[in-house]
Amino acid sequence: MGYVDKTVSKNERLIKQAKISSLSFLDRYITAVLYILGGLFVIVEALFIKMDSIMVGEQIVSVATVVTAALGGVCFLLLIVLALYRVIQVLTAADKDALISGAVFGRLALFGLVGIAVAAIAVMLGQPNQTFDVVEGILCVVFGGLVLLFAILRYKAIKLVLTDNRVFGRRNIWRTEAFDLPIGKIDNVIVVFSFWGKMFNYATVTIKSVMGEYKYKYVTSAEEFKNLVIDMVTEAEKENAKAE
Repeated sequence: MGYVDKTVSKNERLIKQAKISSLSFLDRYITAVLYILGGLFVIVEALFIKMDSIMVGEQIVSVATVVTAALGGVCFLLLIVLALYRVIQVLTAADKDALISGAVFGRLALFGLVGIAVAAIAVMLGQPNQTFDVVEGILCVVFGGLVLLFAILRYKAIKLVLTDNRVFGRRNIWRTEAFDLPIGKIDNVIVVFSFWGKMFNYATVTIKSVMGEYKYKYVTSAEEFKNLVIDMVTEAEKENAKAE
């Protein structure tokens, strides 16, 4: 039984579960792919070097080694660019959510890049070691797999749900951030589209109330969700007016 099924009681009706765009963790997916590809290129390069004087002619091996080394270098260069982008995002973050998200991911990306840099320096200062290269490549692949796994888990953990008497949701997987807001406590729902959001049909939804603000990014069909919430709020106000 999922989070939504366990949270919705038998006495309430599920109206809408907002969908979160898969683009919400696009930078994580790109990072994971670059780590995995970079690691695979390092492994392939090491294996080509191993077969240098055994199975393949000298000229072919040299070309293959240069190509795989260049492709691996491009992957790691793009990783550096992505990590710097996240650092800049942290430094220019206007809201707490972006600051926390950027800081955590920035540390994660930079941690892996430091490991790659140390490995590269070790290789440049000494003689290239085939076993070392293979281990380095495997570590990059494993690290990329972990980044991808955590991104998928975080994506699946995000929930934003509307029922006939409340709005509730959660974020994160390690440090759960959840809220449960009765319909009668909602003051307003604001939808903001970014440039890319207009192109790919996602927006930031902010639910305002006297209890605080609850912001969810990358919500698809955000206007529909907003209208449903406003309709429920209006209906609740009418019911309260009749009761009085």
